[in-house]
Amino acid sequence: MLAMEKDFDSKLRIQSSNNSSSSSSSTSSGNNNNGNVQRSKSFAFRAPQENFSIQDFELGKIYGVGSYSKVVRSKKKDTGVVYALKIMDKKFITKENKTAYVKLERIVLDQLDHPGIVQLFFTFQDSFSLYMALESCEGGELFDQITRKGRLSEDEARFYAAEVVDALEYMHNMGLIHRDIKPENLLLTGDGHIKIADFGSVKPMQDSRITVLPNAASDDKACTFVGTAAYVPPEVLNSSPVTFGNDLWALGCTLYQMLSGTSPFKDASEWLIFQRIIARDIRFPNYFSEEARDIVDRLLDVDPSRRPGAGPDGYTALKMHPFFKGVNWKNIRGETPPKLALEPMAQSGEGEHDNDSSFNPTHIGDGSVKQKDGSLGTSSAEASGSITRLASIDSFDSKWYWLNTFAIGPSIAVICCFLFSPQ
Repeated sequence: MLAMEKDFDSKLRIQSSNNSSSSSSSTSSGNNNNGNVQRSKSFAFRAPQENFSIQDFELGKIYGVGSYSKVVRSKKKDTGVVYALKIMDKKFITKENKTAYVKLERIVLDQLDHPGIVQLFFTFQDSFSLYMALESCEGGELFDQITRKGRLSEDEARFYAAEVVDALEYMHNMGLIHRDIKPENLLLTGDGHIKIADFGSVKPMQDSRITVLPNAASDDKACTFVGTAAYVPPEVLNSSPVTFGNDLWALGCTLYQMLSGTSPFKDASEWLIFQRIIARDIRFPNYFSEEARDIVDRLLDVDPSRRPGAGPDGYTALKMHPFFKGVNWKNIRGETPPKLALEPMAQSGEGEHDNDSSFNPTHIGDGSVKQKDGSLGTSSAEASGSITRLASIDSFDSKWYWLNTFAIGPSIAVICCFLFSPQ
């Protein structure tokens, strides 16, 4: 397999060098291609492909787990820098035809540069796995803050919602739709600022400013169901084309959940959830202020074009809403965040040393790792078997996440060399 990887890698470098002279012209022509997404055969990654090994990291608690990946708190042994290391199973990615989604996530994260979006620092690989070293958000999920506090005050919800709006405006200006905005995908830094995570569902629009490599795309079908049930807008259920309004609907659901402690369309089954979404069955608690009720009501408009932020006035209409009165949009990241509610074990001083939540890297990387008793580990599934509540950085773990199947079927060599090799 390694020989096959090297052979493909050499072919890719030849292809890249042959196209390097035409790369700039290809990119410039992409800006005048009647609205098509910019595509290039060569791409210089900002976040480099490093020659690291999983043994170069101390692996800690699991942040999240998905069908083909785990996100683990990882400290680089030589520098002491902490990352959120996304570990992806090559075999599963190939088997389930997820290659295009993994490529797109890596390429998009490489090109995004905003304080409200998780940063990709570098990638590396071995025979079994692909690795993305992401910014570690020590404050955890917004979902956990809502759970621990029961519900947020309007001041707290206003702060978090404003930071999400700030990041969404940047993403939408770049021509990207996230498609899975929810409290689990809104992470918090150690000092409490919001970072949008999980770009496994991202969709570049036709006039996107993001350069996309061949075979690195989400889907080109309007009817593809992507997202999480309680946050999916009615137009997606009706197979309408994807728009920026999809994210604004999810923002409305998220703001409602911040203020009430639960999602607006929560029900006993996904079918009942969808029925409530289609019927727009929203029940506002009495303690919602008039401004809070109005902004949620407008964001949950059945017409995507009427949602604040999606209309002709763009994000100005959303930022000028009375709910956001007093927000300093020019220095939003300079404001003092709400105080974080710590998890119970962390408050008692046990959280950092809880071995049950640590990741045991059995069969991760190019060899088995000895356990404390000296025996060889057998499977990563056994290592994570005691995990119960897990954060979700990768939305492929959601049982509501359905994707159309594409006839991509590349080899593992194509995945690791085309996606992660240096240009």
